[in-house]
Amino acid sequence: MVLGIFIVLTIVIGWGLPQILIPRLPDGMAVLIASVATLAIGAGVVWVGAQIFGALGIEEPQSAFDRGFNAWKLMLLLAPASALHARKTRAKETS
Repeated sequence: MVLGIFIVLTIVIGWGLPQILIPRLPDGMAVLIASVATLAIGAGVVWVGAQIFGALGIEEPQSAFDRGFNAWKLMLLLAPASALHARKTRAKETS
């Protein structure tokens, strides 16, 4: 259950956040900044989620974090892909 929740959160954050950030960032470093910000926020969400699962007694925080970190690894590929897609969509809209 914990892993499934973290996978869903990872997909939502990894795809959605770059889609929100790219239009608001300058063109030059937008993909890099959006990707790094998404990865950092995703790691924070995993840590907070692990603490919540631990506080609720569902799973030990370290075990929950390990599962969340494994799900977070999906974001290593998803966040840059989403950022590149958002940049390409933005370029089509402006031209």
